[in-house]
Amino acid sequence: MSGIDVKPAFQAEKVTGRFTRTVMQIQEDVREVGALKDKKIITRKLVPVVEEFTEGYMIYFPMKHSMFVAADDIEQLRRIGVLETPPLVDMNSGEIVPESYSLSPKEMVQQAEIRSKGKTGGFTALDQGVIE
Repeated sequence: MSGIDVKPAFQAEKVTGRFTRTVMQIQEDVREVGALKDKKIITRKLVPVVEEFTEGYMIYFPMKHSMFVAADDIEQLRRIGVLETPPLVDMNSGEIVPESYSLSPKEMVQQAEIRSKGKTGGFTALDQGVIE
């Protein structure tokens, strides 16, 4: 591993079509018991329900895996970061590359030297002044 291999953290593509998903819903059953019917026994069970939807996001990651998320699952899309511009990631160290960094050849060599000596380095080291 030498040099810096900077790639976007993911690539998202909006797709349309007919898709299905299985959602689990809680079904509650209440039974009144006792001589006066004054006590209740409540039972709950999970019931699978198949839903159809027409839009989703196919999300591709640089380590050669992917996932599909329904477009109406806004909470999941926000958590992954699909609704924003993907950050850049150094594939060798796993660090997120700050937008302000554009490394010179000298800085690339210094970062490679730190890695080859078994020390941790990278963009955090640049921020902290370990690499000048």
